[in-house]
Amino acid sequence: MIPRLTTRGKLVLSSILLFLLVGALHAAPPLVGMGGMVLAVLLAVYLSFFPTAILLRRKKIELSWWVPPGDQPGGALSVERPFALHLAFRNHGSRRLRVLSTRVLAGTGLHVDGNAIATVGPGQQVEVVSSVTARTMGHHVFHGAALTLGEALGLFEIEAYFPNPIAIKVFPRALPSRGATVRAVGGALHEHIGMHHVRRRGLAGELRELRQHSHGDPFKFIAWKATAKRGQLMVRDLETEIVSSIVVLLDAGASMRSGPPGGAPLDWACDAVAGLSRATLTAGDRFGLVGFDTRTVTEAAPDAGNHHYLQVVDRLIDLRAVVDEDLTDVTAGELVALVARYLAHQEAVDVRIRTAPPLDDPRWSHIQGGPDGQLYDVAGTARLVSRLIEVMVSDRRLGKNAARSGAGNGNGNNNGSRRTPTPLPVPTDPEPQLALLRRFCRLRGIELPYRSSWEHARRAGGLHAAVQRAVSFGRPDLVVLFSDLAGWAEDEAKTTRALSRLRRAAGSVVAVVPAAAAYLPAATSSYGARTRSLLLADAAATMAADRKLLTRHGIGVVEAAPGDALDGLLGRSRRAARPHAAVAG
Repeated sequence: MIPRLTTRGKLVLSSILLFLLVGALHAAPPLVGMGGMVLAVLLAVYLSFFPTAILLRRKKIELSWWVPPGDQPGGALSVERPFALHLAFRNHGSRRLRVLSTRVLAGTGLHVDGNAIATVGPGQQVEVVSSVTARTMGHHVFHGAALTLGEALGLFEIEAYFPNPIAIKVFPRALPSRGATVRAVGGALHEHIGMHHVRRRGLAGELRELRQHSHGDPFKFIAWKATAKRGQLMVRDLETEIVSSIVVLLDAGASMRSGPPGGAPLDWACDAVAGLSRATLTAGDRFGLVGFDTRTVTEAAPDAGNHHYLQVVDRLIDLRAVVDEDLTDVTAGELVALVARYLAHQEAVDVRIRTAPPLDDPRWSHIQGGPDGQLYDVAGTARLVSRLIEVMVSDRRLGKNAARSGAGNGNGNNNGSRRTPTPLPVPTDPEPQLALLRRFCRLRGIELPYRSSWEHARRAGGLHAAVQRAVSFGRPDLVVLFSDLAGWAEDEAKTTRALSRLRRAAGSVVAVVPAAAAYLPAATSSYGARTRSLLLADAAATMAADRKLLTRHGIGVVEAAPGDALDGLLGRSRRAARPHAAVAG
């Protein structure tokens, strides 16, 4: 940590050199003397500021920060809701410190507004507050802060980095809703008693009303006493309290992730699923979730209660932070190099190998080459990462996320379901050391690029696996499918089998497709408008075959945009699906 010249200091030094050069060329002692005097002042300022670097080396300056509870119910942090980040600067030295700027290092999903500036006297502590806005839901980490310290004249500065990772959980944004919920008209589980009153055929239930007999009413529903009193056939309408079961199939593929942070189709789909689950669970119904791509990624078995909403949010966060080997586009060398750079900055540990061992050295089995040709000690990196994971797991706040490996594997409580589904299989990394590095990336919020391509027909296989998981929970009354339908027509036979089974097993099925026009940037020129129209036409042509498959199986397709309210989405879902579900609100 050596003081360096600021922009103002560089201008002063340039002026000094100019005075000395001009004075020497023109034999002007006043100019040389003036330049020498200013140079002496500059050196004096440097010497007076140098003890600040000594204080930093001796760790006489500390930085601590924390995030207080948010303004949402329960103190939760939500997308697009600014929250406070408190920073406390402690000066244990004998010199006054001037913090000129503070640069907080975080992931792309967080945006830190403002610049923390403070003046800390000897033996004092100063607290400042910065505003942070989360662009996306998920598990985010503040990795550290880079402070720029300067002196009063602004000629020299020192930049010091304070690694102090803290993790936060950001909940989905709250979609506008008037409290609409989905209820099933028939086919609900009889053993569950709930808050929805529905008209059902049968002799069980409470009397809803007496009405005149109409064509098709069974004779066993005739109320003979009322018929005798009124002189015309009267029938009884009965109602029963039931619990509806709703399962969401959420597509988390690469095409659903394309877009800026917070503006991708998957972001809106996660918000919609979270809003639908809250409305469903608040009404006393049961809600389940299956997230899939080319395979089933995560799931939450149908359950009820407020605790289950938190489990659903955790599964949605799992979909946002995928680190599995088969779903990320990063090679072994790139992964090791990424973790090595992070450890060098955060833990001050260098795992690079400066000198390559001989070719017959057995150490080569634990050495990995990076994309730039640099060699890294994979075994040493794995040991260090394993110790760091143990420390993070000991923290209760990170323990829940650490217990789930990969993209998450968890089944919610399946209380009351007809049968218990088999556990979701978790993919294993072929190299255990690389699996540790991927787990470390998940816990520390190190973003890995998602795989943008897939093998032919694998998307249809992912849909088939997701349907298998959804029907293993029992018979859902309503299945809502959030997807852009990309790649389903590549294996039409497998997609047809999956949709047929889903249609037979569920009371009603609705597909919600993100509108392509809502996720393309607005055109600012004639060429842009032409390009946009071509992209929209291509998206419509690509989706036509998949839409035809859904329509053929009686599945309604609804196009949705980020501005759509939750109750409007449910209303359109009712009109698009077959009349097995109704909207209550």
